[in-house]
Amino acid sequence: MTETETKTSNLLSRLPDLQECKTPPFDSSLNAEEVQIVLQGGKVPPIDANLTAELVQTLLQGGKQSIVGLIDALREVDNGADWKARLLLQALTMAVGTPEQAVQRQMLADVLLDEATGTRPSAVRIFLLARLRLIADKDAVKKLIPLFTAADPQLAEAAATVLVSIGQPSKEPLAEALKAAQGRSKEVIEYALAQIH
Repeated sequence: MTETETKTSNLLSRLPDLQECKTPPFDSSLNAEEVQIVLQGGKVPPIDANLTAELVQTLLQGGKQSIVGLIDALREVDNGADWKARLLLQALTMAVGTPEQAVQRQMLADVLLDEATGTRPSAVRIFLLARLRLIADKDAVKKLIPLFTAADPQLAEAAATVLVSIGQPSKEPLAEALKAAQGRSKEVIEYALAQIH
């Protein structure tokens, strides 16, 4: 196990394990997926907002290497085994959303963009793009356009949601990509362009 893997494992182990939950702990730390699990009577973690905030700060202080280590903990099949890493990536994305976190937000956006446009499994890349959608800026547009030629059409759809969230700076590159697009990618680009005003 590398040093980064050890640090990531130690960080994730600080979150509690899943346990039965009789009353839904609805608070700001639950994402929509976790709320659905609660509503369906499933297992959810008792999430401590202070601990989550502390872990997020540890990740931010560790920089890009710590975040890549956390992404390394994601699994291709979302069967719940990597819920801690997914929770922390979501919490991290939400934590850098404020104006005073601009430097950290850019660092996280850069890491998410690099990893989402890299060679990871499609399911992991799609998850990362969903986080990136919340914090991406115009600098991400150029690296996202090639995803419209990816073998997995869901990558194109996920990239399109990021580009739509970026807005106007995406319009011209999308229009250019449309000229060469075929099949599902063409449909996705047309839809994305229709969403950008």
